[in-house]
Amino acid sequence: MSQLLFNAAVAEFEAGRPASAARLCRSLLATRPDDESTLTLFAVASQADGQLDDAAAAFAELAELRPDVAEYRANLGVMLRYLGRLDAAQAQFERALTQPHGSLAGTLVNYGLLLLDMGRVADARHRFLDACELDGGPDAQIYASLACIDCGDTRRAQALIPPPATWSALDPELRRDLTKALIQLGQVEDAERLLEADAIERGDPIAQVRLATLYERTNRLEDAAALLARVHGQPSQAADVEADILTLQAALATRGKDYPVARAATRALLDLPALPPQARANAHFAMAKIADRQGDVDEAMAELAQAHRIHFELAANMLPEVADSPDEPLRIASKWLTPEQAVFPRSADDPSRADSPVFIVGFPRSGTTMLEQMLDAHPDFVSMDERIIIQYCVERMESKGLVYPYQLDQLTPADLAELRALYWAESAKVADIAPGRTLVDKNPLNLLRLPMIRRLFPDARVILALRHPCDVMLSCYMQNFRSPAFMVLCSTLERLAKSYVNAMRFWIHHQPLLCPDALLLRYEDTVSDFGSQLEVIADYLGIADRAPLADFAAHAAGKKYISTPSYAQVTEPVNARAVARWEKYRAYFEPVLPLLEPVAHHWGYRLYGDQA
Repeated sequence: MSQLLFNAAVAEFEAGRPASAARLCRSLLATRPDDESTLTLFAVASQADGQLDDAAAAFAELAELRPDVAEYRANLGVMLRYLGRLDAAQAQFERALTQPHGSLAGTLVNYGLLLLDMGRVADARHRFLDACELDGGPDAQIYASLACIDCGDTRRAQALIPPPATWSALDPELRRDLTKALIQLGQVEDAERLLEADAIERGDPIAQVRLATLYERTNRLEDAAALLARVHGQPSQAADVEADILTLQAALATRGKDYPVARAATRALLDLPALPPQARANAHFAMAKIADRQGDVDEAMAELAQAHRIHFELAANMLPEVADSPDEPLRIASKWLTPEQAVFPRSADDPSRADSPVFIVGFPRSGTTMLEQMLDAHPDFVSMDERIIIQYCVERMESKGLVYPYQLDQLTPADLAELRALYWAESAKVADIAPGRTLVDKNPLNLLRLPMIRRLFPDARVILALRHPCDVMLSCYMQNFRSPAFMVLCSTLERLAKSYVNAMRFWIHHQPLLCPDALLLRYEDTVSDFGSQLEVIADYLGIADRAPLADFAAHAAGKKYISTPSYAQVTEPVNARAVARWEKYRAYFEPVLPLLEPVAHHWGYRLYGDQA
């Protein structure tokens, strides 16, 4: 009779009726509570029916009954994670990993997902990479890629993406996670195709809201709003859709200047239970932007303080050596050359001015994206969004046993050819550098890699974007940067001011030593007299047809993806709204003005009203 009842429970489960299967198992367990097969079926059926407490209790019994089977303890960890009992789940995973069993990779992946829930991104990354080493399959690769992106390791993240031929066979949830990684890596068209297949062809509501979010991120606001309305029109929403819907509602409302709606959506987002740390930080940044637009300075700063507190905790997990150190987060800013070290030998193999990229540098939020989009709008130029390819060259140099930047002069002609080949190979992955087109390499903090730029491309043109130090700082402090180093750097206005000053002093020291072919452009001049600045840029770069430069906003609006926080602003006509924006926040800036004064004075910017 017991076997017949068990067979009936199996049949019910296989027929898609987990609640009925669980009831039959419960009846069996009343007479044989230690039967492993019945307990296992009861646990699985209860999980499928959403009865997670029952599933957890069953897996706990199985773990005690069969301590030699680590999968039971790992499954208990999964159930406890779903129930929000994160510390208890961690204990189960750690015990499971000490026992030999055949599904170590799966346990590592699930443990990594738990660590992500706990905000421990760096630890999660290690577990996912461990699972990849054990051939954990596409789920390990995709989660490892996402964790690598969060930790700033985009090269490894790219290498971990599964082959495109395997994408269609992934389960829907894993495909959606894949699209997150693809978007972050700039493969927006691939991500859009995957999302459209699930959202439109399969009617997946989660994919629909993710696709709508991508539309907003690529400035297709009408498409985003229409798809969001379609999701809203469905009778019920899964729990994991709600946060994405509220986030998108707030973003669209903010861009439409409907701040009451944006505020209500963001507040509802913050009220969600068990909102992950990064999502909570995102919401506080969004609330700060709304408060700023409504003129509430104190609320904006209070929200930013909460966002940066969360970011600092996340960064401390990913880069403890940076977060726990009193030193400059941008370590490269402290590597100054002496006049003797800044003299590099020239050779006939050095690229000409025409065969070199144009580099746009400056502290972040100084107007570099606007300059990049101006040049990208011209058919003779092509940009590649923000990449760290010069840093790859630094790392390749260091792999040869040479100390950057102090031994740049020791690079041989063969070394230089290798580094230039690396630079162009990496650039070609993300930009169509057709014959006759000049590459625009916009990475603000390449101003700290000026020595490498001058060594590889001694005749390259370098545009330094400048903006009032306090406007730069305010904009950085309000930005939701994902780089762990920048999370630390922007965590307080004092730390941000010190890093800004160090970066500017680096340029001020090295510019007369290295003598780059440089053009200094002030953001304030560009937005106040755009026509004159356009002529300056065109003359400097030898551009005859200036019309495409003036139409950069329309060009930017038509681009698939702009990775920087300015993705919305650069689609608007040039305006001076952001000039002297910091003055509203002067009370918060007063303590750091003495730190900024020397650099501000050097560039001719005023910090105090009584300055001449």
